[in-house]
Amino acid sequence: MRHGLIACAVLMIGMFAGSPLLAQTASSPAAGSAQTIPDLSGIWEEPLYQPDGGRPRFDVCGEPACARLLGAPPVRAITVEEPQMLPWAEEKYKAVRQGIEDPTASAPQVTDPWFSACMPANPARMMLSQVIGFELRQFPDVVLLLFGGPAGEADHAVRRIYVDGRGHPPDLRPTWMGHSIGRYDSDTLVVDTIGIKEGRRLDFQGHTHSDALHLVERIRRVNQKSLEVEVTFDDPKAYKNTWRKKIVRGLAPPGPGFWEDVLCEELLRMGTHYSAESKK
Repeated sequence: MRHGLIACAVLMIGMFAGSPLLAQTASSPAAGSAQTIPDLSGIWEEPLYQPDGGRPRFDVCGEPACARLLGAPPVRAITVEEPQMLPWAEEKYKAVRQGIEDPTASAPQVTDPWFSACMPANPARMMLSQVIGFELRQFPDVVLLLFGGPAGEADHAVRRIYVDGRGHPPDLRPTWMGHSIGRYDSDTLVVDTIGIKEGRRLDFQGHTHSDALHLVERIRRVNQKSLEVEVTFDDPKAYKNTWRKKIVRGLAPPGPGFWEDVLCEELLRMGTHYSAESKK
């Protein structure tokens, strides 16, 4: 009888040890050790956003930044470190900036593949753009960025940042957005992106890039109404150094965040696109 009870107890212990519930409980992190994930969600506006839903204006309180109306810093791209270009990249840069003396001014839109050929912008340019906003939504396995603008410049582009611990896949096929993986570092989302198609620009000034472009972004909430995005560019085929740019965005007020336009396709259909003008 005694041997029978011992055998029964051993059998029950074995059954519980193999149960999914017990295995799940055993593998759970200890109390208090769970990672704190910062809340970065919201619609982070471009400077032309109008809280009252009116037409975009380029001059608000002397600056093109409606975020000032909301108590947030102006939305502005700042070059933290200047790029040291290799000869071919510098030649391309100078070609699109002929006659432009202000280094912060944008290159002509008619020479820009984004405007002239409806090519999607790369992720760095969209994150740093002063005419594009995005909605950021956080999930346990992925962070989604839904892009828009006051007149559809982003054409509803979507970016996925995987935060489930995966790495970049081998033999990655280049895409417009590349492949992004992220991790939380205290109050900051750190994003690593590779596999970005070449042939486009990194910013409105006209800096180009190769297929070796590697981006590292640090996204953090400065306060309740401000989001800072800092991008580090590493492209050994185009630049001698790594360099950085950053922007501070304001939180949009409640209400519709983006205009439901697909500007590029509509302009092409109407024959009023930049590409049509360049052929005249």
